[in-house]
Amino acid sequence: MCRLASVLCVGVLIARPLLAQTTANGSLRGTATDQQGAVLPGVSVSLTSANAPRIHTATTDREGRYRSPDVPPGSYTIVAELDGFSRFVRTPITVSAGLNVTVDVSMSVGAISETIEVKQETPLLESQSALQAVNISGEMLRAMPLSERREWFGAVTLAPGVTTSESVNNEKLIYVHGADFSANIVQIDGADMTPTLGSTLRYTSLNTDAIDDMQIKTAGVDASAPLGLGGIINIATASGTNRVKGAATLSVQPRAWNGSNVPGGTSSTVDQKQVDLSLGAPLVKDRLWAFGAYRHIDTANGISRTSAQLDALRGLVPSFTPFDSTNVANFWFAKLTTQLASSHQLSGFVQHDVNPLSFADAVTANPRQEATGGSGASLRLSSVWSDHLTTRAAASYNDKRRDVLHALDPTEPLQRVYQGTIVSGSLLFGNGRLVDRGAPLTGGSTQPNSKITLSFDATMSTSGRWGSHDVQAGVYAQPRIQVALRDFNPNGGFVFEEAVLRQPGNFGAGVVPFHRVTFDGVTNLRLQRRGQDYAVYVQDAWHPVPRLTISPGLRIDRIVWTDQLFSVTTERSTAVGPRLGLNYALTADTRNVVRAHWVRVHDQAAQTGTSVGTSTLAQRDLFDLDLDGTFETVLLTPATLSITPGRSIDPEFHQPFIQEWGAGYDMQFRGQVTAGVDVVHRDFRDRSTLIETNSRYNGKVFVGYADEAFNQVYQATNNDWNWPVYTSLELSLTKRTTRFQGIASYVRQWRHIGGTWQPNDPASFIQPDAFPNDRGIGSSTGSTSSPTDANSLSGTHMTQASTGSAQWQDHTIRMGVTYQAPWNLQLASTYTFQSGGWSGPIITRIAAADPAFGLATVTLSNGRRVANPLATTFRFLGPTRSDGQLTTPPLHVWNARVGRRFALRKLTFDAGLDLFNVTNNGADQAFQLGATQLFNPLFGATSFRQLPRSAQFVLRTTF
Repeated sequence: MCRLASVLCVGVLIARPLLAQTTANGSLRGTATDQQGAVLPGVSVSLTSANAPRIHTATTDREGRYRSPDVPPGSYTIVAELDGFSRFVRTPITVSAGLNVTVDVSMSVGAISETIEVKQETPLLESQSALQAVNISGEMLRAMPLSERREWFGAVTLAPGVTTSESVNNEKLIYVHGADFSANIVQIDGADMTPTLGSTLRYTSLNTDAIDDMQIKTAGVDASAPLGLGGIINIATASGTNRVKGAATLSVQPRAWNGSNVPGGTSSTVDQKQVDLSLGAPLVKDRLWAFGAYRHIDTANGISRTSAQLDALRGLVPSFTPFDSTNVANFWFAKLTTQLASSHQLSGFVQHDVNPLSFADAVTANPRQEATGGSGASLRLSSVWSDHLTTRAAASYNDKRRDVLHALDPTEPLQRVYQGTIVSGSLLFGNGRLVDRGAPLTGGSTQPNSKITLSFDATMSTSGRWGSHDVQAGVYAQPRIQVALRDFNPNGGFVFEEAVLRQPGNFGAGVVPFHRVTFDGVTNLRLQRRGQDYAVYVQDAWHPVPRLTISPGLRIDRIVWTDQLFSVTTERSTAVGPRLGLNYALTADTRNVVRAHWVRVHDQAAQTGTSVGTSTLAQRDLFDLDLDGTFETVLLTPATLSITPGRSIDPEFHQPFIQEWGAGYDMQFRGQVTAGVDVVHRDFRDRSTLIETNSRYNGKVFVGYADEAFNQVYQATNNDWNWPVYTSLELSLTKRTTRFQGIASYVRQWRHIGGTWQPNDPASFIQPDAFPNDRGIGSSTGSTSSPTDANSLSGTHMTQASTGSAQWQDHTIRMGVTYQAPWNLQLASTYTFQSGGWSGPIITRIAAADPAFGLATVTLSNGRRVANPLATTFRFLGPTRSDGQLTTPPLHVWNARVGRRFALRKLTFDAGLDLFNVTNNGADQAFQLGATQLFNPLFGATSFRQLPRSAQFVLRTTF
């Protein structure tokens, strides 16, 4: 805590700050002039809104400038008053989360009792930074048929630069500008609600009535933003006001309202009942306000299975009956806001969203259970000390995580059955996965994770001979990032078995086991580590002339990780992140803006913590190579609970980062229409990786291990041998009026891998010239939890099933519109097109391992026999890893809504019918495991089919 206090003091001392939004609020600024254009100091400017709990006031300075920072999203009226001038009123002014807009005030000479009302369109373009972001209002989110489950993060899919894929349980994975789906940051009212380990957006669940507005930052982020390579999503939640308001929504989708898009099989149907309730009210008028929201979901999702998959399941599991994935949960949100004094506002929220799920993939005979989510809380004090100085202090906590519950039957292993087997080196491998039967998992796990975040920032506006400055400085501290993972092994440690059909194609003849995995124990604390991130930042929005903003910034993070299993510091690094942005209004009305940026942004601290040693139970791999019922080959991996020898952590290990530049041009037209074009380029540098250090080679011949007590020993380090390179061209169009809201975009995406092979990658010995790849290039996030980059010839490296090549689509088109039509009709539609995702490299086989790389097995001097990692029969199909890659079918999704609004006294009713996948397309969005292996019966096979056509009834009442 002494260190934290020191950092806070430094932040206060350097604070001369504005404009980056550490909350989810926006800001207004402008200049007051008379009819001759002379600036007017001393003008009193106030902002009022029915959606905000208080009035925001400011006074123009000697240059006639006013600033109103930290304004909650909503529709506002501006009132300006000065003795000797008529009262100026302008409405409506829409404030969006995180958006800085300029609204000038023109005063006319006259009596203050006279009012001049001006109605002009709200400025919609960012006027102070080069940030690339999009705003989706809560109203727009609720009015669009984005997804059957009505999740808040459906809005993220509308942002340019976003691609999506489907996972088990029809979970949508969201990627932003090439970053992995686990790299996104979620903030609620500026508080960090991102779990400590990589996650999907599903880990945070909300009733959408709790959302007033949402800003999705996709590029050019400022220094105040939390570390992270994906999208930074800041949700501005609703607050209570002096008016009692509330809503109740019921959505129903019976199973009978689902079609089918899997001929002969089962479809991913949705059987759902969902209730949303919300209420906001004053507890003490003009002083204390409350808001609360609740969601109950009861959903059963069908599992998409082909007729062949059903035949295999029924043939190999006689008791099998198709089952659904299920999800029954309750989500809570409560918020209090109080005006402590005219200049000080305190707000806080608590949120709870434990989300239990039961699900399976298409070839698994029994469901698995897990629970995601947790609790979160935040407290924030905002103070306006003068028209030039504001401060904010905040604290937040979350324990969001993912717990994998125990296997359905803890007395049997997971048994994976294949159509056939192949020999590679000295081992036997399954070929053509048919079913997983028995236990649905090899084990369970719990994640007792948590995170505490503290922040303070001060903002100051100054002006002088060289223009005006809006400077912000602050501190951002995460003194505790707790990560742990405890594994539970069922069946006494016998957790996994692989088997092959006794007779090819004959399910009734039974199976022959050929590989078993046994652990010497049933529970193991695999990792336990604690991290800290202490950051300071400073940035300026310098206006040397009124139309130009130059935004230099610098963020410095001191990141420390300690492996608590071994009481060893695994990372102690300093991440220096410079920022530079330019924003120039081509016209005085700020309706034509060009911008450019260059930034270095580091990955979030929680993504890169690693362990200095190994905590594993002893593992026995038993093989029956001749399928005679005797497991004659036994490979032993010793138990370890010690610091791995050979220096397993690079002392220079540090946070990965992106080097990013971008440029854009935005235009605002009449009718609240904006259009934009953007280019974004990213290099993902110094990704976390594991480099194998124990193997020994004589040229290209494997000769054994340096420390014969171990097989592979991996060193955690930064990958500076190769890096993903991403470039996109984005076109966007938006419209936002009272009756019509819409957003549309087109994105063209290019990517490739720069650099060369990592050390000891088998392909660097066997096919060294095959490195180039510009199609399915795998995940942009490295790993120190498993050696995912250590064997590119495995047949799964860079494939969709393992490392996320599903994100690399060449073309994406998205559209969402809502329209309040005459006769109170409500119409809405969304459309998505994504070109097919690339498979990743295609693998073929040769008849036998090449002896030029050594014997299939090597006997060490201690008598232990080990497999040769180069004695593989796998090869890339073409001269490079790009050649021959497959794509999934293109994705088309058209959703529509038709409804009508009714009024009954003080109640408003909206009744609507939502139609999903109207054209009933049936595109599979991923490849099955083994689909990239030319020799595999599943070569080219796809899975995770989009949901079929369905209908949902929605009834909503508000007051």
